[in-house]
Amino acid sequence: MNRIVEPGYPLAPQAGTAAALRELTVQPVILASGSGTRLWPLSRERNPKQRSGLMGDQSQLEATLRRLDDAFDPAAPDATRTTPPAVPLVVCCEELRLPTLERVEQYRKPVRILLEPMARNTAPALTVAALAARASVAAGDDPILVALPADHPIADQAAFGAALNEALAHAARGAIVTLGVPPQRAATGYSYIRTAAALGNRGARTIERFVEKPDAELAERYLASGEYWWNSGMFVVRASVWLDAIGLCRPLIAAACKDAFRGASIDDAGALHLARDAFAACPSDSVDYAVMERMGTDARLVGVTVPLDAGWSDTGAWDSVWGASSKDGDERFLLSENQSTLIPPGVRHRLENAGKTPLEIIEAHSGGDPGEDDIVRFDDRYGREHGSARARHGSSDG
Repeated sequence: MNRIVEPGYPLAPQAGTAAALRELTVQPVILASGSGTRLWPLSRERNPKQRSGLMGDQSQLEATLRRLDDAFDPAAPDATRTTPPAVPLVVCCEELRLPTLERVEQYRKPVRILLEPMARNTAPALTVAALAARASVAAGDDPILVALPADHPIADQAAFGAALNEALAHAARGAIVTLGVPPQRAATGYSYIRTAAALGNRGARTIERFVEKPDAELAERYLASGEYWWNSGMFVVRASVWLDAIGLCRPLIAAACKDAFRGASIDDAGALHLARDAFAACPSDSVDYAVMERMGTDARLVGVTVPLDAGWSDTGAWDSVWGASSKDGDERFLLSENQSTLIPPGVRHRLENAGKTPLEIIEAHSGGDPGEDDIVRFDDRYGREHGSARARHGSSDG
């Protein structure tokens, strides 16, 4: 595997890190193919959470793009580079192309779009991103991928930038780097990283192994030990190192992604479409399962985790959103005011604008294939009872 390391680092030395970090292109990668169905009804398959303004006015995708802008600002206190990164690469499914383009337009800066014919989880997504990054640079360059989920809010931008720059230094040496979050509570909803030897004086550690989501008792032990960090799902790695790793651990994924990229086409908007048949043959797997869980069992895979203490949260489920939100005295939080209300099936209700501000009130039905004749109207000032289910069945329920 092609690596650049320093003396004393747990990889065989080949060259200096500082020079490599200055010369290698940094390629931001946003992984945006998730459907976020655990946040239903706010997040749905065709309108996933990363395209919503879940934690503010911006969509999470736009917020992630701007967060990377700030992190790579040469004027930032911990900046290690004076050259800008490559144009961000957003990886998403073809069926989400239009809503993704709408969010990208709000960013108002160049973005490259790589479209998967169907979702195959994060390992194939990172693999095709590595192929695209390597194909877009000059010969001899080995881009450092900075791969982030599109839906992870960060409260402290300065701390995030510092952690990211530390991760870049370790990735330039040839490690697969993840940002690990020192746990604040015994969470059972996250996978964990068991850390090992300290590297330098900025808190980075080697990765002993990845572990699955624990039960409550085991999570308490992890928290008390101080040796386990939450896995944030953010990775920093050189393209060649990742491609070697996925080829070693999951050769079928590596081969299918190469075929899909080789047969890719570019549309009029500049988006790259992977070859459908080739990508359909690709196994579905996450970065964690495909590669990271091999850490500690294969000496050819060296992982480093850099601590991220920046108010990170994974808004993958409502309990995570609750944990990242400001609560009132009754431990309740307001997601947004006067935007949407979920009415359970079968509940008798009336929609009304009780205020003075003109509103457009839209009632949307979900599930199955609902139509006008599925609506049961008990009172209708517009005279539409003739088309309702109540009128058709002759109900006298009032």
